[in-house]
Amino acid sequence: MSLSQVSSCLSGSHDHGLGVLLPHLAGTIVERAEVAARRLYVWARARAEQAACPACGRFSVRVHSRYQRRLADAAIGGRPVLIRLTVRRFFCPAPDCPVTTFAEQVQGLTVRYARRTPPLAQMLTAVALALAGRAGARLAALLGLPAGRTGMLRLIMALPDPQDRPVPVLGVDDFAFRRGHTYGTLLINIDTGKPVDMLPDREADTLAGWLRAHPGTEVICRDRAGAFADGARTGAPAAIQVADRWHLWHNLAEHAEKTVARHRECIREPDPEPEQDPAGDAEALLALQQAAARRADDSALARRTRERWELVQALRAQGKGIKPITRETGLAKGTVRRFYRAVSVDELLASARDGRPSQLDDYKEHLHQRWNQGCTSVRQLHAEIRQRGYPGSYSTVRDYLQPFRELGAAPPAAPAPSPF
Repeated sequence: MSLSQVSSCLSGSHDHGLGVLLPHLAGTIVERAEVAARRLYVWARARAEQAACPACGRFSVRVHSRYQRRLADAAIGGRPVLIRLTVRRFFCPAPDCPVTTFAEQVQGLTVRYARRTPPLAQMLTAVALALAGRAGARLAALLGLPAGRTGMLRLIMALPDPQDRPVPVLGVDDFAFRRGHTYGTLLINIDTGKPVDMLPDREADTLAGWLRAHPGTEVICRDRAGAFADGARTGAPAAIQVADRWHLWHNLAEHAEKTVARHRECIREPDPEPEQDPAGDAEALLALQQAAARRADDSALARRTRERWELVQALRAQGKGIKPITRETGLAKGTVRRFYRAVSVDELLASARDGRPSQLDDYKEHLHQRWNQGCTSVRQLHAEIRQRGYPGSYSTVRDYLQPFRELGAAPPAAPAPSPF
């Protein structure tokens, strides 16, 4: 549609169509309209020849002056709309009226001091009630209704307070202003699901005072707090107190969890008794002990070895030789040669585990002997070998003895690896 057609459709020559499509503009004469910067601008003026004084109600035709108001309107075709309305200021004809001059208002289009039309204000208020400030402003911008977050909140605060009506079924529950320090009470109309009021604390006297000031409550649905029970009994003695379903299920689940946790030893299935095979037990103990030793001794070394092998192999894949890799990585030439020629990282890890002596080798026989004698305290065993000259850490001893605790005995100590 061209701009001339827009102006023609919005002009006063089509009163019936204008009242149906844009009823809030029915009381105006649209002079012209145009689209600029992705926004629709509409120039209009009031259709009536006279206006009523807001103080005394008498009509006046004497015009004092004219000025232009800018009103944001609901979007049309996804474009924001700005109405430039020419407004007249009239003289009040009543000599005893306290108002000397007044500005005319177009019904359904203007409100005193407002910069939005009522349809736009209603839309933004609905969005603000659903999403509040920031989220509401983002959604309104997508709908062609630009508004700031503070403006959205002001629309909510401008709404009149709901009228006090009896709440037949009242829901009572606490909430935290600051968890563990300050709590309040939230009152909800169970029939509508909407909040009724909010109390500054969760004391019985506060709830009782509210119930006395708002009679008519027949059923109080609350949690199992004693303060709420006393407040409801004092403030509304005739009301029936019931426990709400959510708190019943929540409390039941909490107590069931605590009970199961307290008696978890009672429901654990017994471990199967091991078969009496001394040779097999010794082999299993030795395998577990060796696996624990590898985990304790080789974890950091294995991680570093894998990282270096992957780096050397990546440089080798780029066509680089041993000397360039040595210069680039800063590793020793012999280390680079071993990593360069290794087929897999497991080959390097196996050689590192098999030939490297441990600080614990000279004290393993003593640990095995003391463990089989019944001394299972890791701290005591660590202290004993420390007195014998062991320079290692407590965690190494703990990890080495862990398989013994799992199987209940220690196998014969393996001989220390020979350096030759």
